Amino acid sequence: MTSSEPITSEKTQMTKETEASPPTSQPGLPPTDELVSTQEPGITSPAATTLLTATRVQTTESDKVGQTSPGSTASPAPATTRHTAEGSTAEAVAPMRMCSPPYAEIVDECTKYICVNNQLVLFNKSQSCPFTSEPPNCGLLGFAILVNGDKCCPQWDCPCRCSMFPDLNVITFDGNSVAIYKAASYVVTQLPNETVSVLVQECPADSESLLLWNFTNLCLVALNITHKSNHIVINRLQRRLYVNTRYAKPRFKKYGFEIYDTGNMYLIRSPAGLKLQWYHSTGMMVIDSSSNKLPTMGLCGFCDGDPTNDLTLANGTTLGVSEDPALFIDSWQVPNTTSYISHSRRRELNCSTSDCSVCMDMLQNHHFSSCHAFVPPSTFCEVWVRDAEYVNNQCVALAAYVALCHKFNICIEWRSPDRCPVSQLLLEVLRQDIASLLEAFACPDTLRYQACLPACTSQSCPNHDFDSDPDQCSGLTEGCVCPEGTLLHRPYSALCISPEKCACTDSSGAPHAHGEVWKASKDACCMYRCDNDSIVPLEYDCSDVAVPVCRRAGEVIISLAHDTSCCPQRVCVCNQSLCDLVPPECKYGEKLVSYYRQDSCCPHYVCECDPDLCESEVPTCREDQTLIATRADGSCCLAHICMCSSSCPETPPLCWDGEVLTVDGNVTDRCCPAYQCVCEPYRCPQLSCAVGMSVLSTSGPSRCCPNQTCECSCEKIASPKCGLGEAAQLDRAFLSDPQNQCSCKRYKCVREAVCVFGERGVLRPGQTLVEHGDDGLCHSRQCSRSLDPASGFHLLRTSSINCSTHCQPNQIYVPPKDQSTCCGACKNISCLYEHENGTVALYKPGKSWVWNCVKFDCRDTLSGPTLISYSFSCPPFNETECMKFLETELKWGREGSDMQRTTAGWNRTRVRCWPGPMGGTPYQLS
Repeated sequence: MTSSEPITSEKTQMTKETEASPPTSQPGLPPTDELVSTQEPGITSPAATTLLTATRVQTTESDKVGQTSPGSTASPAPATTRHTAEGSTAEAVAPMRMCSPPYAEIVDECTKYICVNNQLVLFNKSQSCPFTSEPPNCGLLGFAILVNGDKCCPQWDCPCRCSMFPDLNVITFDGNSVAIYKAASYVVTQLPNETVSVLVQECPADSESLLLWNFTNLCLVALNITHKSNHIVINRLQRRLYVNTRYAKPRFKKYGFEIYDTGNMYLIRSPAGLKLQWYHSTGMMVIDSSSNKLPTMGLCGFCDGDPTNDLTLANGTTLGVSEDPALFIDSWQVPNTTSYISHSRRRELNCSTSDCSVCMDMLQNHHFSSCHAFVPPSTFCEVWVRDAEYVNNQCVALAAYVALCHKFNICIEWRSPDRCPVSQLLLEVLRQDIASLLEAFACPDTLRYQACLPACTSQSCPNHDFDSDPDQCSGLTEGCVCPEGTLLHRPYSALCISPEKCACTDSSGAPHAHGEVWKASKDACCMYRCDNDSIVPLEYDCSDVAVPVCRRAGEVIISLAHDTSCCPQRVCVCNQSLCDLVPPECKYGEKLVSYYRQDSCCPHYVCECDPDLCESEVPTCREDQTLIATRADGSCCLAHICMCSSSCPETPPLCWDGEVLTVDGNVTDRCCPAYQCVCEPYRCPQLSCAVGMSVLSTSGPSRCCPNQTCECSCEKIASPKCGLGEAAQLDRAFLSDPQNQCSCKRYKCVREAVCVFGERGVLRPGQTLVEHGDDGLCHSRQCSRSLDPASGFHLLRTSSINCSTHCQPNQIYVPPKDQSTCCGACKNISCLYEHENGTVALYKPGKSWVWNCVKFDCRDTLSGPTLISYSFSCPPFNETECMKFLETELKWGREGSDMQRTTAGWNRTRVRCWPGPMGGTPYQLS
């Protein structure tokens, strides 16, 4: 179903006399507790679409301002403001307020006094605004949005908003309408790096599925969002969120996604800038684009303000107004996902050619009058008359109209027992026929119906981990809520509990009231209690277990688990970490010895001398050293060392750049070594020159490092080695680079407009390469004029033809002599003959045979062995000759030894004569 014209209101521009105070902002995002919008419809006649050019004079009374200056008088005076369509000016009238520039007084965010020619003039920014102060009426798209963020000079525009209604009717970004009637997966919105798709299935008809109510037999079950390598799946019926196939809880903020479950709907913001609202009870989905310039495609159409290109197929073809939108819907269907096909809902009618009085009368009910200014009945009836489901089912149509009104925060309590009733028990509806199911709004027996739910909030237990963002959310919905006196445990769950159970939530997610005690293990040994919003573990009563008395020092009581009891067994064990005595650090030549006593778990440590640990070797000292023996205080061993006998008089020299201070290898073992500076060129600092310049080094006789300067050396710039299909091009950006002081030329490789065929060569656009294989396959490669975004070259289109498959069994395939031709010809190598019984035989040249008075010859011709056939010509039958032949045969038979057998055979045989071929010997047939 589609509308021939988009159902959106024309954006009008108009000027209006305003007071000095700033204009009121559009109630595009009202508080959730306001159920009825105060926005004016903003529907104007065509005469109001142009700016007024006549000059208007407006007198404003300025508010008293609590700011004065030395150059101003006591109180403000009325001022006259004169403005035109191009701008505005303000003049002060008597009594005047004098001032000295620069001077200004701010009245509010849009109005201030400024000093002009020593007179205080009231300036109102809103009066010089070139935009229409009132937002346009956007019809089925909902509230207009503020695109410039300026409250004083607001610029309004209709939103880029796509809506999928509970009955699966889709209002595109620009106001067209199509209806889904197949159970499958569909691409709703597609961006260059992001795809949003939905799964439509038959509604499950069982009592275990909560919140499955829908207006038709098809339900919007799952939402899939893929952004680059990240994949989001939300199942509405299961109320579960999966991120990259792993279960996650809302609120989820990662990879650029933000997903929040308010309790009445999912609120999703994607990395590409899409905002989605998906209501739990009805399944209605609203998709908003943060920008009207996003290159969207899919069932929601283009987001460009042009309704004529909304029905664009996946291949880029755009359907006309009169064409069947089923082609458009099928083109965005994910292949091989269809599970059920209903009837198309499209009707080739409109209210200009058909009677829409039924729709108009239906909407004239007083329940819907508050919404007429925002969604005119005439606008909705244009959608109604084109949709067979709306025409045949009044409840489906009214539910869609109420869903449109909910976009403007208009609450309508329209269901009654005799019109589209509410069925509190889902099983009661399921027992009735399908017509009753489509007319009633079914809630599970654990929930109750509410006509107007604030979609952004829900009655649930406080949970600071999941706070909502009201700036990203608006709208109403009808649905199922918890019964009176209960609330949701969590916004993302469907569990209704009493407020008392909000006190605690255990590790398994179950709620508990204050003072409630529960068991958290299979053996019931682990118990917890909810105490003042905190979970407190409870100790099992083990007061009757005997406690041993630990008498030794360092002994402690520990509890050992017991398999048959919740109370542990208590025993005394040694715990040396409780011992205060720290082991001493033994000196050189001593060893640590520990002793234990029976009355203590703590060891007693003692350091004892051990001669085996002392060194008995005495070193041999050089002539510049002196042997010294010493014993440390309290040490068990003597120590002999060689010490230098005198101090060194020579100081180390200072080394230059590139030199390192080293010791003469011949005197490294002396008390006073000889130092020298050794030149190591790799330590010299390296001069860094700009591109196109090289380092010029000049060595000096007394220095390790040479003097370095930069000079031009353009020839050292390496030329690039371009690959197949690339050409060297002068790098003009490098030529004009300020760092290129020598004006050197550098080349870079750029891709040519060719197709690259592996490493074999290139083809120009339009050229074709034909290759013949030994197996009879012909490969044709043609260079197209389309570019491959991945490689940057033109696309090489390849096709293959099996030329040998068309030859007969008596033929062989002969490749063509012209290499530009793909296939050759089939050549005979033998003769093919098919017998009457269907068998096929092959004969070589020179073979001949006769069958059924036809002679066949297999002969060689210019085209190979060919089967040639011709017929015999038989003369008229001569019965006299035939009888003579038979008499001769009988006579021979009597003279032979087998005369008796031949005669007997003659008597039993009926003989018939037939002329032979070409007048020859007759045939004898029995």
